[in-house]
Amino acid sequence: MEEFEFECWQCWETNYIRGRPKGFWSTTHCELPGEWTCWSCGALNTTPDE
Repeated sequence: MEEFEFECWQCWETNYIRGRPKGFWSTTHCELPGEWTCWSCGALNTTPDE
């Protein structure tokens, strides 16, 4: 699993979200959750589409 950094929209704290490989053969494409909760303030965030 690879970790990605995202900032919370409310408190601007850095959150580390773990992405899973999209397939057992893939090392460059990861699947991230669509929503995640900030560890600092508890705000619900969405993962940007990139």
